[in-house]
Amino acid sequence: MAVETSPPAAAPSARFGAAFHRLWAAGALTNLGDGMLVTALPLVAATLTHDPLAVAGLAAARFLPWLLVAPLAGVLLDRVDRLRAMAVSNGIAAAAVALLALVIASGNAAVGFLYAALFLVVCCETVTDPATRITVAGVVPGRLLDRANGRLEGARLIAQDCVAKPVAGVLFAVAAVLPVAGVALSYALCGVLAATVAALLRRAATPVAAHGTDAGGAEAGGGADAGQGVLRSLGEGFGHVLGHRVMRGLMFNNAATMIGMQTGTAVMVLYVQRELGVGAALYGVFLGTVAIGGVAGSLVVTRLAAAVGRRAVMVGGHAGMGVCLVLMGLFPQVWVAGAAWGLLGFCMTTSNIAGSLFFQTVVPDRLRGRVSAVFRTVGWGLAPLGALMGGLLGRIDLVLPCLVGGAVMVGGVVVFRKAIAEGARLCDEAVAGLAAEAAAEAAGGVGPERSGGRADGRPRP
Repeated sequence: MAVETSPPAAAPSARFGAAFHRLWAAGALTNLGDGMLVTALPLVAATLTHDPLAVAGLAAARFLPWLLVAPLAGVLLDRVDRLRAMAVSNGIAAAAVALLALVIASGNAAVGFLYAALFLVVCCETVTDPATRITVAGVVPGRLLDRANGRLEGARLIAQDCVAKPVAGVLFAVAAVLPVAGVALSYALCGVLAATVAALLRRAATPVAAHGTDAGGAEAGGGADAGQGVLRSLGEGFGHVLGHRVMRGLMFNNAATMIGMQTGTAVMVLYVQRELGVGAALYGVFLGTVAIGGVAGSLVVTRLAAAVGRRAVMVGGHAGMGVCLVLMGLFPQVWVAGAAWGLLGFCMTTSNIAGSLFFQTVVPDRLRGRVSAVFRTVGWGLAPLGALMGGLLGRIDLVLPCLVGGAVMVGGVVVFRKAIAEGARLCDEAVAGLAAEAAAEAAGGVGPERSGGRADGRPRP
């Protein structure tokens, strides 16, 4: 598997290499499946019930695993081969969705089956998603991380929003089972491709291989904490985040963002069909407009951060998402809502890419799985509260979820703006350190360690 260690002391390459491209393709396939699933299941649910709260329950089922399972997934990713874990989890997700497809094809679908299948799939995603994001730091030179993150995010947007959502809507119009079956196939292919990446890295005689060591000498993602109990490992991850002011603020801002986003989008399928007048076949097309802005953001984020600063991109992006949701609530016309949804994609993508380096460089390698899990446990794990609030508000008026959700997101940025700004500064310091490392390697010297932290294992202040 890929390990987040320093590359061999040689002239740095400007090319990503076969391992990254296969990892990129694996990520794109799982994103394709995710996009089809989150489009198809609400459409199926809307044929089974007209209760906004019951439809919002899908969003709750989608994010509840991040509260219940993500902490254990973080411990797992710091102990085992991350790419193998990614392959196995995708295989399980493929089997679960294939079973759901059989249930739908038999005509026995019920909302409870949708909840159960989505819950199990996202349990697998708590392993797959962070594994992909963490692993990329070990398969490309450090100075190319911003570009690599941009390509991964661009692929996610194209696969999940530009392709998957419109295709899922059209396939659903033909037969409800078709997009669900496509999801199962996508997950299965991703699992196979992840296994080939692991095999490719094991064959490569470099430190970026299945059993390399991080700067502290421990196997990254393969036994750094093997001597600790699970509870002690979990406690170390939570303590590392809660004991650091910047990480703690970023985590709570992420929670506000996720709660607000799920409040605003939990009954999106009903809002789009009833308020905007968009039919089921075009529901995925509307959702896909978010990718137009997102792809644009992935293409310009590096230059944008250089022009206005990483801090402005991160703060503006988080606040901009909330403003876009408010606009969708204030102006429930299809063209205005579509434009706001596309702008939201731009804000989301630029802020995500600008902040990705925090986990890949600032957080020490041996803790990356658990720290990432803590963020998702608190942020994504609380998202069901937003989804349920969106469902209750939707019973009153379908535009209220957008208004309230957007206000929550903007409020989070106002409260935690200092932590976001400090996180941006730490990312910039990490970029400067990676550039110095590349220069030292090119000169035949020894560059600074890529542990992303101090000797005591904590992020640089």
